[in-house]
Amino acid sequence: MKLKLFSCALLIALVLSAVPAVSSKAAGVPGQYAYTTTWLNFRTGPSINYSIMRVLPPQARVYVISGPYNYEWYRVSYDGLTGYVHGYYIQPAASGTTELSSQSTSYTNTTYSNTYSSRGLAIANTAKRYVGYRYAYYGNTPAEGFSCVGFTQWVYRLNGIWIPESLWGQYSMGWSVSKSELQPGDLVFFQNTWWRGLSHVGIYVGDGWMIDAGSPETGVHWSNINWDYFATRWFGARRLVN
Repeated sequence: MKLKLFSCALLIALVLSAVPAVSSKAAGVPGQYAYTTTWLNFRTGPSINYSIMRVLPPQARVYVISGPYNYEWYRVSYDGLTGYVHGYYIQPAASGTTELSSQSTSYTNTTYSNTYSSRGLAIANTAKRYVGYRYAYYGNTPAEGFSCVGFTQWVYRLNGIWIPESLWGQYSMGWSVSKSELQPGDLVFFQNTWWRGLSHVGIYVGDGWMIDAGSPETGVHWSNINWDYFATRWFGARRLVN
């Protein structure tokens, strides 16, 4: 009898532990702004099973669209993108707040410095519009999808700049810049990804991030050039605009 009672108690405990608990610290108010409290993954869906589009910095201001989902996740917009963040790591902005905090403003000024080329920023912003589009071998339009070179060619063409649809052709354009001197809009190149030698290109958008047509699994997405995979495969960068 004692064994049966223990088994029942254990089963109840297991069931209760499997029920998601509402986080008392999850903080988000739909229709209002909030700030991130730490570096925060910005995901395509409301759980850790969804892919990361980018990592938001501390004190980034996000607009809460809806939620919570799965008890703790909120759909938010940030920098023209829509995704999901965990409510534990955001805090509501003060009522009526319309400006970023001083810490966030400092970050923003660092990221989007006025010293950056306006044309380069325009190229980076154009690239952001196509996050989520599908990958297609030899694709170079939104309708059919993009290869890595088709994507960069399309974005540059929308900004009035023609570049060839080939890796070496694009690498021959403009002038070389070092990794430490990258600015939004630069083309960043990698080797030994799909094949040996020069094999991949993306568009740098700032703070170590690029947007690239990665693979059929990822489509056009955010990638960080400092992740181990890309850091060990760095080939070079080219700047086409002043």
